Amino acid sequence: MRSPLCLLVLVLALLSAPATARAEPLTVGLVIPQSDQFKLLGDHVREAFTVWDADNPGVFGDIVEGDDGCTAESGVDAAAAMSEAGVDIVVGFLCTESLAAALPILSEDRIPVMTLTVRADIIGEEAARLGWRLFRLAPRAGSEAEIAADAIFRFWADKPFALIEDGAISGRELVEAIRAILEDRSLKPAFVDNYRPGQATQPSLVRRLKAAGVTRVFVGGDRSDLSVIAQEAEHQGVALRFMGGDALNAPAAEHPLPDGTIAVLAAGAVHGPEAESAREAFARHDMIAEGLRVPAFAAAQILGAVANRLDYGETDLGDLLTGATFSTALGPVTFDANGERREPGFVLAIQKDGSFTRLSVEDAARLSAETQ
Repeated sequence: MRSPLCLLVLVLALLSAPATARAEPLTVGLVIPQSDQFKLLGDHVREAFTVWDADNPGVFGDIVEGDDGCTAESGVDAAAAMSEAGVDIVVGFLCTESLAAALPILSEDRIPVMTLTVRADIIGEEAARLGWRLFRLAPRAGSEAEIAADAIFRFWADKPFALIEDGAISGRELVEAIRAILEDRSLKPAFVDNYRPGQATQPSLVRRLKAAGVTRVFVGGDRSDLSVIAQEAEHQGVALRFMGGDALNAPAAEHPLPDGTIAVLAAGAVHGPEAESAREAFARHDMIAEGLRVPAFAAAQILGAVANRLDYGETDLGDLLTGATFSTALGPVTFDANGERREPGFVLAIQKDGSFTRLSVEDAARLSAETQ
């Protein structure tokens, strides 16, 4: 028979032991493209969760897949399937149309959704207004203009610069947003114009830039267009330095981008030291950390961090995701009360030897010191 002292020690030990937070693993739904042109991105998401799960067994239970056909109808169908499967959270919905259609259904069942790609500001505004349970791991579209405007103010405020765009909605809206932010800070471009995209040469545009006396140009357009403009400027002997947005994250065009070109890129496009563990994890499975693999790996890291703190009937998964700062392959991630990332999600990168790397402190100091 145990002594009273032993029983007392046993009771105290039981009372002080940490409570088990979950009775079973987290059930994750992945709604990803299963066919057509976006299938590769869907494969990246699946592979990222598979790799993370292999290194962290027992955290996730079933991973239930649904098809994101990038239409409102497919969003409704996938949401209904996820609700029926009883998932704890859905990751995916790579297109605005399917995400917007799915959110009311899943939110009604208190199932949060984490999107890796949808950037449109309006979807976040609607989610906040209607109480949808959306968490945006993708960078918010408006952040791109904010980062670009800040870079122009830091590096080009004392230099004549131009803002040009390709006439497309995305390019025009980006440039107009940058212009508005700069004008709020009492900085105006020396030249604003648009150009016809997809041309083999841009002689008249470069002549207009030369006549305006600018030395720096922000291009709201595709990588191929910027490369053509840079090639034409070199041909005409016009010394220009360039900056562009996330559209520069694209395959190399016929003409290379000039070294020194600055780009505002999504953090997942140019990996920093925080992505090293993800790169190593993918390498162990003979994969490269590219495309949506790193953002999806970051989503798995976030869900893994909250999984063991979730107590069914006691704690809400959305509450655990809100406010805390998570260390991920994308860097720190913090969701505000509306599920928006507090971090911008974009980084500055610079073209060196044919590829973009994150702008270093030394790069920033050199750009700030340039007088021409």
